[in-house]
Amino acid sequence: MAVAELVVASDSANFDPAARDAVVGETEHVTTSVGDRGLRRIRTLVDVVAWVGGVGLATTLVLEADHPARFAVVALVAVVLGSWWLKPRGDSRWVAALEGVIAASALLLLPAPQVVIGFLFGVTTKRALRGERLVVEAAFALVGYLAGVIASLVLGTGAAPHDTLPTMLLPLAGLVLESAALHQVVRVARRAELAHLRAEDARATTAAVLHSSPVGLVLVDGDGTPGLHNERARDLLGWDGVAAPAVPCPHGPNIAACDRGCRDQPVEVRLPGVERVVALHPARVEQAMGPDRTLIAAVDISVRRRLEDQLRHRTERDELTGLVGRAHLLHLLDRALADGDAGLLVLDLDQFKEVNDTEGHHAGDRYLVAAAHRIRDAVEPGAVAARLGGDEFAVLVPGGTERECLRLAAAALAALREPWSDLGYDLVMRASIGVAVSAPDTATDELLHDADTAMYVAKREGGGRARLFRREMAEELLARQRDKRDLRAAIGTEQLVLHYQPIVDLTSSAVSGAEALVRWQRPGRGLLPPQEFIGLAEETGLIVPLGAQVLTAACAQAVRWRGEGRSLDVTVNVSTRQLSAPGFLPSLGRALEATALPPDGLTIEVTESVWADEAAMRALMAVRETGVRVALDDFGTGYSSLSYLHRYPFDVVKIDKSFTRALGDTGRTAGVVRCIIDLAEVLGAVTVAEGIETREQADWLRRAGCGYAQGFLFGRPEPAKGWDSLPSRN
Repeated sequence: MAVAELVVASDSANFDPAARDAVVGETEHVTTSVGDRGLRRIRTLVDVVAWVGGVGLATTLVLEADHPARFAVVALVAVVLGSWWLKPRGDSRWVAALEGVIAASALLLLPAPQVVIGFLFGVTTKRALRGERLVVEAAFALVGYLAGVIASLVLGTGAAPHDTLPTMLLPLAGLVLESAALHQVVRVARRAELAHLRAEDARATTAAVLHSSPVGLVLVDGDGTPGLHNERARDLLGWDGVAAPAVPCPHGPNIAACDRGCRDQPVEVRLPGVERVVALHPARVEQAMGPDRTLIAAVDISVRRRLEDQLRHRTERDELTGLVGRAHLLHLLDRALADGDAGLLVLDLDQFKEVNDTEGHHAGDRYLVAAAHRIRDAVEPGAVAARLGGDEFAVLVPGGTERECLRLAAAALAALREPWSDLGYDLVMRASIGVAVSAPDTATDELLHDADTAMYVAKREGGGRARLFRREMAEELLARQRDKRDLRAAIGTEQLVLHYQPIVDLTSSAVSGAEALVRWQRPGRGLLPPQEFIGLAEETGLIVPLGAQVLTAACAQAVRWRGEGRSLDVTVNVSTRQLSAPGFLPSLGRALEATALPPDGLTIEVTESVWADEAAMRALMAVRETGVRVALDDFGTGYSSLSYLHRYPFDVVKIDKSFTRALGDTGRTAGVVRCIIDLAEVLGAVTVAEGIETREQADWLRRAGCGYAQGFLFGRPEPAKGWDSLPSRN
């Protein structure tokens, strides 16, 4: 159905879809019924005329013709009439051929042509009304009639004397014109009927589309009054009454009255009172009569907008803590620097790995959420707290000065230091904070890098403090990066060398073993002690390949000594990070297998920090099960625990040099050392005293029952070739 017809129908139905459909349907039904009744009447009349003509021809042949052939022609007429009776809507072409034979024969048998012309009129009009191909179907009768006229003239018999020839041909011409006109009328009527059927299909299709469409459709006139619309439009736009109000837009209640072009371009409108966002897509509908109208398609995009808002929130906010996310913080920092200066704080929690490893990731998440709340509460109005990732946070202070940023950093540190009872246990948290304030033309990544650098400086200084960025910090960071690069290149080369310090049996004064200590022969810097690069190796993870190299080299040296007839055990320091690495146990096995050193010839030395790392403790117990001995270094200086010593036994307990150096100062220190020696004996471990520099210290330890000692009194760490003159246990 055309749009204009739908508009007229909807207008007359007062916007009621049911009434509109009833009006349209009734109008078309009446028009169709009138046309069908007229054609049926004409068709009935023509059928009557055709039958009368056929019956009249047969009767006249019987009564007036005297030739015997008249009965054959009457039989043919009966056949034709029978076909009309059996097939009132159409017959075969052989019937049309019989009609031509009948017309020709009747002219030769009858004295006058009037009855034949009547039969011919009924036949042609009947076929014209059927809508059949007039030239093909009616031509048989006409040709037969002409053939009969010619035969009658030639033979001089029948109904065609020369003086009646015009009366026979002139009706024929009129008959042809009348049949052609009637045929054309029928064709037009049938086309109208077909158009009507198509309009019916279009109307049904349009109605189905309008009613079932998930899109609301509204046709408004020039002043914004809705005409045609579907139920979806009423639902979307909240039209509860019978009459449809105007279609709203973002700038008012009537889209037609908007002076911002909403009637000509897609817009979105949030409907008041409902959580719904509707997109309106207008399209001009040109009208042949009257002013143009506008078809508005309304689409509910509430779900899409809600998902977009959620996605935007996830992009702008950290999902775990609810703080601003990294990407959005960088955007805000860009804008702050474009507007002027900005201060930036970067915070890194100092003890987060401890919590995560000992309490689990769930506790770690709770820890991060609590830290985020405290940081957010500590910032001043106008500042923005964000989470950069992991345990790293940031605070943006638009227009902030150095003093303001340092004051805010102090407030954040104070907030974090408060006991964390909300985690189920009391815990004091510390953080390292780097502060950077922009200079003119400072870029976003530059300011972030400066704050990161200051934070790393604060962490290297022990954490729990804030540091303001200075240019020299960047130079130090570059130097540290060079150190990392050079150390990475040194691993696996001869730059890393081992020095060995003797471990002496206090009973026999013979060397029983050696502690392997790594040195870095760095080009241009000379021989560097471990304290200058081991921390760097720990920080970068290079301690794992470095430790594997040291372990293999120490085992190989122990085997060489044994080959020389010197039974010297070797002790190797292993860091907690190296021990907890997944590949440590396979690395240890490869070192022992490659060098053929018996497991009891190697001692792994660890510090008390291993107790805080569950993975390292599991690896340490697995090491002990292989037959490799385990030594606890610096006992008494860390988090010593008798329960740990009882649960995780050690083969060797090393007394820290801070105790041995103070042996002559107070009796209290001597008592502590005796307690350590006695405790080790109870636990089945031997004791090694470190830092022995005088004979008096060695004699005291021997009398106290200490088994072994090492220190400058017995020898400094030296390369293996310097051990040739040292006595050893055979």
